[in-house]
Amino acid sequence: MMKNYIYLFVLIFVESNGQVGIGTTTPHDDVALEVFSTDKTILITKVNLENTNLSKPLTTHVAGMIVYNTNTAGSGDTAVTPGLYYNNSVKWVRLEPISIQIGDIKHSIATEDHLGWYMLDGRSLSTLPILAQVNGTSLGFSTHLPDATDKILKGKSLSESLIQTGGSNTVIISQANLPNIVFSGTTSSDGEHDHGYVDQHNSAIENINVVYGLLGILSGVALNVLNSNIGNKTPATQLSNSSSSGNHTHTVTVQSGGNNMPLPSVKKMATNTFVYLGE
Repeated sequence: MMKNYIYLFVLIFVESNGQVGIGTTTPHDDVALEVFSTDKTILITKVNLENTNLSKPLTTHVAGMIVYNTNTAGSGDTAVTPGLYYNNSVKWVRLEPISIQIGDIKHSIATEDHLGWYMLDGRSLSTLPILAQVNGTSLGFSTHLPDATDKILKGKSLSESLIQTGGSNTVIISQANLPNIVFSGTTSSDGEHDHGYVDQHNSAIENINVVYGLLGILSGVALNVLNSNIGNKTPATQLSNSSSSGNHTHTVTVQSGGNNMPLPSVKKMATNTFVYLGE
């Protein structure tokens, strides 16, 4: 009976100073373990994590451990999805790749272009490198970069288009913005003076006493006729003046009509705005 044997050979060189080299006899001086290959890679341990707070399937949290999680489990902030995780001695932390996309926007205190980031200062696209020109055109910048100087960026609404500018740096105060108070004041004195007013009266009634005195000898019939005529008289008006009252003032009060409606206010810190167009 023939038996098949599988032999596993692992070439490990252990140096006198405790360094280990796999695929090399001269590991770097600053490493404890060096794996060398021109056509192979390292396969990280695959495990099924349950959530970031649990060490399972390992027994405990140990800072520095790296695993590739193959499981989707948990919920909220402790949920895990497939990917690389490292351990910080308290929990598992996902290793997120840093990725920058063409058209990404950032604010910075940098004062000039850097590493593929170009300041949005309204300059002509033709002044940029060819790659930046091509990517800028693909984003809709036809001839110039947008000018973000002294502007606040916002997410576009359904009625707005990308890189559209608008708004105003002035505010018109309305009555509703006033505080809800009563203003009061006093006029200046104007020496001795009077005030005009209109007096309305019935001109026929002024003569009633005289008429009744003269008609004392008349019969009741005559009085009835006279009374009916007096009732038909029309009122009369007369412009009169009050008596002067010496040197005096007048007090006036006015309701503001406001309801304390606040004005729009923005607290800001100035930065430069950059767009990523590649490098």
